[in-house]
Amino acid sequence: MEFLWIPISVFAALMQSVRTAAQKTLNQSMSTMGTTYVRSLFGLPILGLFLALVLFWQGGGVPDFTAAYLGYCALGALVQVLATALLIRMFTLKSFAVGSMLTKTDILMTAVIGSLFFTESISPLGWLAVLVVLAGVLLMLAGKLGPSTLLASGETLSDALLGKATQVALACALLFTMSYLAIREATLILQPGSFLWRGGWTVVVVTSMQTLGLGAWLLVREPRVFRQLWPNRRIISFIGFTSALGSIGWFTAFALENASYVRAVGQIEALFTIAISWFYFRESLNRIELSGIVVMVVGVLMFRMVD
Repeated sequence: MEFLWIPISVFAALMQSVRTAAQKTLNQSMSTMGTTYVRSLFGLPILGLFLALVLFWQGGGVPDFTAAYLGYCALGALVQVLATALLIRMFTLKSFAVGSMLTKTDILMTAVIGSLFFTESISPLGWLAVLVVLAGVLLMLAGKLGPSTLLASGETLSDALLGKATQVALACALLFTMSYLAIREATLILQPGSFLWRGGWTVVVVTSMQTLGLGAWLLVREPRVFRQLWPNRRIISFIGFTSALGSIGWFTAFALENASYVRAVGQIEALFTIAISWFYFRESLNRIELSGIVVMVVGVLMFRMVD
C-alpha cells in the first residue's frame, strides 16, 4: 500500500495523455472553453458512480464540508479550468512545441511552492528524484521535437522563449501547480478517512463546481456550445470517460502522497506519447529520446526509496 500511489499516478497520466489528444481534435470544431467544459460535464456521472461504489464498499457517509475544505476545492476547480483552457489554447499558437516543453516546469513549481506555502514535505532524495524526472522529460521532448519543430519558420530561439506560447505555457504550469496543491490540501482536511473516500468526495465536489460554474458562464457568453454537444457526442463522450478515469487516478494519488511526487511520476505521460508514435506511427527513436527515457525511468524508480 505504501507505494500504491505510483501505479495510480501512471494510470492517471495515461488517461490524461489520451484525453488531451482528443481535446486537441475537438478544439478544431468547438471553442477553447467549450472543449474544456465537456470533460467535466460528461465525466461527472462516471465520478458520481465511482463515489457511490466507494460508499457502498467502504461506507464513510458524507464528510463535514468545512469552509476550508470547500475553499480549497473551489480554488482547485477554478485554476484547473483556467489551466486546461490555456493548454488547449497553446495548441493554436506559434512555437507551441516550446510551450509544451515549458509546461513541464509544473513539476518544479509544485515542489517549490508546495514546500514554501503548503504542507508539502520533501526529502533531499525526493528533491533529487523530482529534478531527475524533469531532466529526463525535457530530454525526451527535445529529442522528439528537434530544433526544426521547436522553432517556427524564421524564428530564433530567443523569439520562441520570449513569445506568446512561452507566456501561456508558464501561466498554464503555474495554474496547474496551484490546482494540484489545492486538491492535495482538500484531501488532507478529510483525514482520517480512507484515501478512496477522500479522493472520491473531493473529485466529485471539484468537478461539480467546474460543471456548474463554467456551465453558467458558457450559458451567458457562449450558448452555442450547448448546440454543439450532440453533433460531437462521440468524441465528447470519449473525453468525458477518459477524463473521469484520469481524475479518479489523480485525486486518489493526491490523497495518498505529496502532490510534488505524484506529478513527477505523472510525467511518464511523455513516455506514453513517444510509445504511441513508435508503435502506431512507426517513428524511430533517436539517442536523445532514449537517453531521456532512461533518465526519467531512473527518476521514477527513485521514488521507491523516498521516505
